[in-house]
Amino acid sequence: MEIPLPPDQEARLAALAAGAGRSPGEVVQEALELWQAHQARRHQVTHTPAEAAICIRELRQGNVLPEGETIKDLIQYGRA
Repeated sequence: MEIPLPPDQEARLAALAAGAGRSPGEVVQEALELWQAHQARRHQVTHTPAEAAICIRELRQGNVLPEGETIKDLIQYGRA
């Protein structure tokens, strides 16, 4: 399959591949695997409304989100 890339993305892909000593195809393969793992983690994370509220309070204090979660996810859990 051929996927046309804008020139700036093609240059970024070439630079990443060269910097890692890998082919552009290997870089794309790893990116796809990471994306798939990220999506799987994102859909596995569930909270009770109370846990979501705790996470939101911590975010307001400047703490970071747990891996694979978004503020939108926490708000939805809080409404459940």
